[in-house]
Amino acid sequence: MQWAAIFHKRHVRFTAGLEDLVFYNSEQNTPERILPCKVRCGKCDTPIADEGRRMWLAFPSLFDFGYPANVPGTFKPTCHLFYGSRVIEIQDDLCKWSGHKNHSELL
Repeated sequence: MQWAAIFHKRHVRFTAGLEDLVFYNSEQNTPERILPCKVRCGKCDTPIADEGRRMWLAFPSLFDFGYPANVPGTFKPTCHLFYGSRVIEIQDDLCKWSGHKNHSELL
């Protein structure tokens, strides 16, 4: 499973650490920033995000929301995607889409 937060790229800004980002394009199997691509930390190899042409898909589990976690409402999950391919049942009140949100069957 993956918890993801999707941003428009214009809303993402790095203020430090650019030299430690490593990019990888899986379509061409090359460690280059050819979009879309994967972004990870060059120091510890942790996946950070997927960068698209117009979006940035970040992993909220990497954000520091304090302890106990005070996750902002905008970061809380709103639905399940690709639930048609699930391997476990999730018991919550969120919408469950068989594929992409608004472009597949609502289960």
